[in-house]
Amino acid sequence: MNIFQEIVSKYKEYYIQDLEDLIRTSKYGTNSIQDHFLEKVNQLKCIIDDFNYDPKSIDLVEEFATEIVQGKNTERAIVARHKGESIGKDLILFSHPDTEKYVNDEGWNHDPFEPKICSKKIHGWGIADDLAGVAMMYQSLDLVKKSGIHLDGDLILASTPSKNHTRGIASVLHKGYSADSALYLHPAESGNGLEDIKAFTPGQIVFSIDFFGKKPDTNEPSHTAMSHLGHNPMLDALEVIEALKEYENDRISKIHHPLLEASVGRSTNLLFSFFEYGKSGGMDKVHENCKLGCALSLVPGEKLEDIMNEIQERVDSVIHKNDWMKKQRPELKWVSGVSSTSTEPSSPIYQITHK
Repeated sequence: MNIFQEIVSKYKEYYIQDLEDLIRTSKYGTNSIQDHFLEKVNQLKCIIDDFNYDPKSIDLVEEFATEIVQGKNTERAIVARHKGESIGKDLILFSHPDTEKYVNDEGWNHDPFEPKICSKKIHGWGIADDLAGVAMMYQSLDLVKKSGIHLDGDLILASTPSKNHTRGIASVLHKGYSADSALYLHPAESGNGLEDIKAFTPGQIVFSIDFFGKKPDTNEPSHTAMSHLGHNPMLDALEVIEALKEYENDRISKIHHPLLEASVGRSTNLLFSFFEYGKSGGMDKVHENCKLGCALSLVPGEKLEDIMNEIQERVDSVIHKNDWMKKQRPELKWVSGVSSTSTEPSSPIYQITHK
């Protein structure tokens, strides 16, 4: 048993109690989690930077979001620095304190804000998204201090909002913080918890297309008999879907990423995720609007602008052959985009983390 295992074994109940406290605290919102984090890093005698920022003011590289969903103009980020004792490699650990908003869910058989341990796992709202990551940051530093080990480089802990494009870690970088390496502490969405080490993440582009039609000129309650006198935009959407499916097949045949293919069997997908047209009470009517929503996955090396241009070209190729769409041009809207990134498994940061 190494020194860290000995310390964890000795203070196990303390660390578990802290996680349970975080779950209870999260009931009162993100700011309460940040206050908890602030208290812990103050106890560890870190250099503190507790600041507010406006997500809309943060410029991003190879990333965008046209609609930042938030209830206020500013968000709160906290950076805690533990100074190293000489000139060594600096490391950033970051996680997000904001959890999904709780809605009444019958899947819970206990109060989600009252932690419960079952089969050696803590169950509670937000524990894996990302309260465990927040706790791991200061608990890691606590372990280092209890071990008596002196770090050469700085250890920077960043508790930064992430949900709804709040751009928390980007705000930290914009303030001038940097390091030789960074670790994002977050239990894996795969369900494997902390067993997964992710050295690769796909990017994606989310977009929508609005199509416009025309009702037949009639006062009849049913449009079926004269539907040819109007224009059904759903048929235009189906044409574009076929073109985008061809585009997806082209990408599948030429894009290959070994790690992703080994994991899921394919390197890229185009997901048709949303389709809105009419309503169940109007099945005999032509409706004037139709909306399609899609998401395309990317691999490292692909530039957002290049792929967006390719998507636009595929949509334009359909419009060019359709007289109606030439006059009533569909509106392609870019909702959000983020590039793919990866770390070489042979890199020191990966190898050390893996051990």
